[in-house]
Amino acid sequence: MFMNNLIQYISNNISLSENELPKLERLFTHKEYKKNDYFLKHNQKVNFIYFLSRGIVKGYEFENGNEVVKHLVEENNFFTDFDNFQSKSSTIQTFQAVTDCEAFRISKKDFDYILKEFPDFQLFVNSIIQESLSCKMERLSDFQTLTAKERYLKLMNTSPKLIQEVSINDLSSFLGIAPSSLSRIRKQIF
Repeated sequence: MFMNNLIQYISNNISLSENELPKLERLFTHKEYKKNDYFLKHNQKVNFIYFLSRGIVKGYEFENGNEVVKHLVEENNFFTDFDNFQSKSSTIQTFQAVTDCEAFRISKKDFDYILKEFPDFQLFVNSIIQESLSCKMERLSDFQTLTAKERYLKLMNTSPKLIQEVSINDLSSFLGIAPSSLSRIRKQIF
């Protein structure tokens, strides 16, 4: 069932023949993760790209000993440390399940095979990378131009599931504000 999410996501971006679909499906491995399980840990070699079909994942780094949430990934999105995946390097990021999750992952070797076997797939990969970059740029702009309350309201409007499922500490870290400030903002709104 959840493979349908992945195939639909890919099919929305590139055309796949009926012969190509089974080949592509065999290259992705289904995996279930419990809340707090790790997809990728700090200093680990980045061997996979993940497609999240169910659940929420946080991506974080440690800065001055503090966990700083850089990513909150919702269903039907790809994620990994893309830079280090391409270079086969270790990451400074950690990706951890916030809720129980189901995901599909593909190894670097199989990913490279897809790029050779399916020429249109490179366009798809470029669109994922472009989307990731756009999100980072928008997030940076939000930090520069929006107040903490405005950032929270924007997140509430664009991703209400995150507001409901993610802890106050992780949300406040992602929004760049103290948990006590986020609590005050929430009291003002509700």
